Amino acid sequence: MLAQNFGPYFTKIGTEQGLSHKKINCILQDKRGFMWIGTEDGLNRYDGRYFSVFRSTPNVSSGLSGNIITDLCEDKNGVLWIATKDGGITRYDYRQAPLKQFKQYKHDVNNPGSIPENGINKIIEDRQGNLWLATSHKFTVRFNKRTEKFDPPINDEGSWAIRSFALDHDTLWVGREGRGLLQINTRTLACKEDERYADLYAKLPHNTVTAIFKDKTNAFWLGSWDNKVYRYSPRNQLALGGHPEDAPAGIPADEMVSFAEDDQGQVWMAGRNTGISVYNRSTKQVHQLRHRPFVEGTITNDHTNVVYIDRNGVVWVGTDNGLNKYNPLFASFEQHWLPNANDKNMIIYDFYKDEHQKLWIGTNEGIFTREAGSTTFQYRMLVYKNQKLAVTKFFIDQDKTFYIGTDYTLFKYHQESNTVTPLPNTDADPVMSKLFSSRIVSIVRDTIDRHPVLLVSPFGHFLAYYDLREQRWISRSDTTKNILSRFDIRDNLIGKLYADQGGHTWLATYKAGLGNWAGGRASLPIKYYSNEVKNKYSLSSDHVSDILDNGKGNFWISTYGGGLNFFNTKEGKITHIGESANLIEGIQSDRSNNLWMVCNGHIHKYEVGSKIYSSYELPCLQSSEGLRGYIYKDRQDNLYAAGINYFITFNPVKVARIVHDPEVFFTDFKIFNRSYSHWLNLKTIVLNYSQNFFSIEFSAPEYTGDNVTYSYMLEGADKSWIRAGKRNFANYSNLSGGTYTFKVKASNWKDNDRLNYKSVKIVINPPFWLTWWFPVLILFLISTIAYFLYQYRVNNLLEQQAIRNGIAQDLHDQIGSTLSSISVYSEVARIYQGQEKANQLQNILETISLTANEMINDMADIVWAINPKNDHLNSIISRVENFARPLCKVKNINFSFKHNAKIQENIATTAIRKNLYLILKESVNNAIKHADCKNIEVELKVNNDMIEVEIRDDGIGFVSDADYSGDVTGSMGGNGMNNIRLRAEELKAKLSVQSAPGLGTTIRLLLRIK
Repeated sequence: MLAQNFGPYFTKIGTEQGLSHKKINCILQDKRGFMWIGTEDGLNRYDGRYFSVFRSTPNVSSGLSGNIITDLCEDKNGVLWIATKDGGITRYDYRQAPLKQFKQYKHDVNNPGSIPENGINKIIEDRQGNLWLATSHKFTVRFNKRTEKFDPPINDEGSWAIRSFALDHDTLWVGREGRGLLQINTRTLACKEDERYADLYAKLPHNTVTAIFKDKTNAFWLGSWDNKVYRYSPRNQLALGGHPEDAPAGIPADEMVSFAEDDQGQVWMAGRNTGISVYNRSTKQVHQLRHRPFVEGTITNDHTNVVYIDRNGVVWVGTDNGLNKYNPLFASFEQHWLPNANDKNMIIYDFYKDEHQKLWIGTNEGIFTREAGSTTFQYRMLVYKNQKLAVTKFFIDQDKTFYIGTDYTLFKYHQESNTVTPLPNTDADPVMSKLFSSRIVSIVRDTIDRHPVLLVSPFGHFLAYYDLREQRWISRSDTTKNILSRFDIRDNLIGKLYADQGGHTWLATYKAGLGNWAGGRASLPIKYYSNEVKNKYSLSSDHVSDILDNGKGNFWISTYGGGLNFFNTKEGKITHIGESANLIEGIQSDRSNNLWMVCNGHIHKYEVGSKIYSSYELPCLQSSEGLRGYIYKDRQDNLYAAGINYFITFNPVKVARIVHDPEVFFTDFKIFNRSYSHWLNLKTIVLNYSQNFFSIEFSAPEYTGDNVTYSYMLEGADKSWIRAGKRNFANYSNLSGGTYTFKVKASNWKDNDRLNYKSVKIVINPPFWLTWWFPVLILFLISTIAYFLYQYRVNNLLEQQAIRNGIAQDLHDQIGSTLSSISVYSEVARIYQGQEKANQLQNILETISLTANEMINDMADIVWAINPKNDHLNSIISRVENFARPLCKVKNINFSFKHNAKIQENIATTAIRKNLYLILKESVNNAIKHADCKNIEVELKVNNDMIEVEIRDDGIGFVSDADYSGDVTGSMGGNGMNNIRLRAEELKAKLSVQSAPGLGTTIRLLLRIK
């Protein structure tokens, strides 16, 4: 506790820090460690640094149901239930999707099953998992979370508002507004009450119960409207009709609205108008903590509404004027104020505790002392030559001589008479006879030139020493000794002298670094270690504040600007402690060899073994300049550090350790500022390539100070951990597809080696053109296309070769045979001419002419078939008509060629055109020559990719097979029909011939166009 009396120091947290409203109604710490603060205007989540505010928005169901928060309850499943004065209750589950995190339960006049009213005062969960609601007008209501049904309110005639709840196993104690207590069995719903309270005007205790609390001894505490506190001890347990004990003496007459109990068994009570009262069960004392306008650290308002103690023992007090926090972690630090009668700031320079445990304090106003076991100080003013002395250093020599350094010179001090005597011949030295704008800051005993000396640092005047054998001062003014050049004293600002066990004196200078003086006995100059040599073993700053032997011949060196250094004297290496703060002044060690330092106005600690650095930012020092100077350690290992007008004392063994690696939680995951916080509950978050811009928010609830820092790393993108300082989010953009792991860890100070971290795996699916299978697919497609192009080329070449072969065959078969026939006929004609057979010769010549014409026609057909201009089926139509119509006209035969419009749109291969044309030509030619018909009809149709051809005549007909689709050897004879069959087979077409004597002939052909 701070100071001798119980007076905890409260830190105020208000709207200027982000709180949504200054009036606090309820407080709760959830399972993750976040503090929830219900106010008159919204709900606040607090992690020790940042506030997240939740408010109700009219006509929006995805938020709070009301803004006046009256109570909070976290159920067994980690779901937060929020009671409001103006909107019923709200269910909040951070694990759900953002639009589903809040679920409202508000009164609906059209729904009898809704919550009976919107004014809810208290909310509590029983052992069966049901919620009990204290309403403002509708008695007590039970809510089944599973079925989401509100049981009919327990009829409680004569009492409307419920003010308080307390659960004792399966018994729910209900504090009513009038009619005292109601007892409900949460399993059977059986109710009991004290019938005496039916008379609202009866003079009975706690008629209206505003708070019920069961402490660790099973005693019940009741607050009531009659401004009294009632206590039922475990022996006289709370029961209807029971008799409460008198409240402990000292509790003010007030309505207590909230109770809490700390780890020391102290019961804290929040009074409606009298602040906080704390009952100490061990001492039976009551301490009142009231608002004192001109005193730092008191609660901000006497109108307190709630007191709450979290799992770490931190006490939270909600008032009408903000939130107050008291952390017992700092209770081991005792603050002591020096009496100050003249309103002049008291600067404390040094401490000394003698063998009688009497504390001596050197100040700018003289000496203050405090006897062992006393809490009061005695003041000793020192005057020399009418000058009031400032006592800046105590030094007890090996012969028990009591020396004091002052702002005048070094004196012998006589305790009994409270007088001082300068050392002999002091007036002879220009520097030490009377210091000019200086003070003695350090004293050690040493040996120079084999003479015992007192070596002092008159700040600003280099060094001086008093030769105890010659009884005179040697300073920079002594031109004979010339100590500045002789010993290479480089800096006039020497803050501390430290004599080690090996006979060396170490100098902490402001500008020249660390000096190692082997002693003037050897007349050796000072060896300096500075920051001039820029390597990893150099001193981190030339402004050395303090020096401390680690007991093994090595040294800890604190610097103002470069933090903490460790000097290994055997290896000659100086190592900077990266975890340390920069502005370190005094330094001391405890029994465990841990270091305690004055830094940035507060106390810092470095655990050498674990390399953990902590900052104890004492709340009581926040409004002052804080601590400065050196740390003094007495024989009991108590440490002392000074501020202006006060000093603090503490025993390191009693100081609780700060949690150096608070647990960190993910709080949000956003893509383009849209929240997907529920994804954080997944082991793996899967994103598509367009979602590669996201941010992750995190928080480590911690309430000992404002020193939590974060480090994070996205494995797969970041090469190492990124130190984010106090920033609690990380942004990433334009990430390529792949698998990443985001890690984050928190520390209570920078650079501490943090082992615990939270992680989440993130998978970004790349665009399909960047996947591994896409180039494989492209390669496969290219290969396939190339293969088919190759095959097409080969097939085309084969087709062309086949066409050439066909043409060659046709030329050979038709033209060759025709020419052979012409040759034979010519020879016969020559013979007939020699024989002068004119008629036979004429016939032979006509035969030659006819054969030559047929050959010409066959040649024309071949040329037409291979001409690419005739690829359209329309060319077949023209060709057939040009062939058939003249012949039919000569024979007086009516010729008809029908076709649909799609014929002209289709392109056929050379083989199809050739064979189809020849089939049509052969069929028409046979009908003209042999059918003795009057009409020939040709019909050509295209349906999808099929060609249907039908040739009909009304001639004499002949005996025919029914279907020649698969058989080229029918009963029909003749070259014409054989040619038709062969060409149909080549086209893989279905051929059918229907004919009968006197009924004409019909030839049908069905083939694919491609």
